[in-house]
Amino acid sequence: MASSSKRYFARGFAADSRTERALREALAGREARIQRGRLPVALRTLAAETATSLVFVDLDGIAEPETAARELSGVCSYETVLIAIGSVDTAQYGRALLQNGVTDYLVKPVTSAAIREAVASAVDETPDLSYAGDIVAFAGSPGSGTSTLVASVARGVVDEGRTASVVDLDPVSGKLAGLLELEPRDGLSTLLTTPGPEGDEDTQPGIDPGRLVPGVDPANPGLSLIAYPADGPLPASPDVAALAALFRRLANRTHAVLVTGAADPETRLAVLREADARVLVFEPTLASIGAAVRLMAQLETGCPVTLIQCSTRMRRYALSPAHIRYALADRRPDAVIPFDPALHAASTGKASGRPGKAYRKALDQAMARIGSDQAPDRR
Repeated sequence: MASSSKRYFARGFAADSRTERALREALAGREARIQRGRLPVALRTLAAETATSLVFVDLDGIAEPETAARELSGVCSYETVLIAIGSVDTAQYGRALLQNGVTDYLVKPVTSAAIREAVASAVDETPDLSYAGDIVAFAGSPGSGTSTLVASVARGVVDEGRTASVVDLDPVSGKLAGLLELEPRDGLSTLLTTPGPEGDEDTQPGIDPGRLVPGVDPANPGLSLIAYPADGPLPASPDVAALAALFRRLANRTHAVLVTGAADPETRLAVLREADARVLVFEPTLASIGAAVRLMAQLETGCPVTLIQCSTRMRRYALSPAHIRYALADRRPDAVIPFDPALHAASTGKASGRPGKAYRKALDQAMARIGSDQAPDRR
C-alpha cells in the first residue's frame, strides 16, 4: 500500500455508526479523518499513512488489550497520542491499555463531549503544562549503588500498576541493561545525533522521536529502557535541549521517567535541574558523601533533593551515623537502603533472588519520599 503524505491532526476508526458520529462531531473544525473500521483496518491504515498527532481506535471485539496496544504503538509515531474506545468496562482492561502505550480509554457509549474532553486533556496543552508524567533524575558517585536503586525503583513503579521509562545516559557500563534484563536498542544514539524532519517546527534540533525504539520487558510491559547500544563508537555528549525534549516526550507516554548515568559533570547538573525530582545517592564514605554535597551546592535553592544512603558491602570503610550527619551539615539521609546480597549478585551478573523484606521496606520509604519532594511548580 502506498504511503499517504497528507498529515492529519487526528485519525479515527469506529466500529459502529454511533461512535463514528460522536468522533465526527467532536473533531469538527479540525483536520481530521474518521472512518468505519476495527483494529485490523486501523493497523493497516496507520502503517501506511504519515504520522498524526492523535489517533482514536475502536477496540470492540478485542479480548487481549495488551497485544492491541502494543500493535498500535508499533505502527504509530512515538509522539502520537493513542486513545482507545471500547465496550469493556473493567479496570483490568483499561489498565492493560494504559500500561502498554495508550493514553486514554473511553467506554461506550461515547459522546462528542467526552471525546472533546479527551482531546483537550491529551493534546490541547496550556503553556504551563507540557507533560503529564514525572521526571526523576538520579546521580551518585561510582560504586554508590545508583544503578541498582534506579532498577529497583523502576520495578516498584510497575508493581504499583504504573509505567516507567528508564533512560541510561551512561555510554560505557550498560549496568541498567543487565539489571533490568533488557536489550538496549540504538534509539538513544540515533535520537540525540540525528536532526529531526526538515520543516517540522515541533521537533527540537537534534531530535527525531520516530527513531526512538526502547527495549521493552515482555514480562513487565509497563517497563522500558532507553540506552546506548553495548557496541559501537563512544557517543558525543548529548545536547541538553535534546535531552530535555526527550524526557518530556517520554513523560507524556509513561507515568515515571527515571534518568541516570550522565557521564560529564555539566550534563549531569543540567539533567538534575530539568527534572521534577532529584535523587542524590551516596554510600557511607567520605568521598561519596563529598560528591553528593558538591552537587547539592551547585543546585539552586529551588531544586530540592532527596538524599538516599545505600549501605556499602565493605563495612570497615563506612562512616558512623554521627560522621555522616556532620559531613552532610547536620542533614540526615531521607532513606537508608540496606545492603542486599540478592541485588549485589544481580549487579555483578550472577543469578539472584528477590530482595529481602528490609530492602523492600526501605525502597518503599525512598519512593514515597521522592514523590513528596517534587516541586509544585515543576511545569
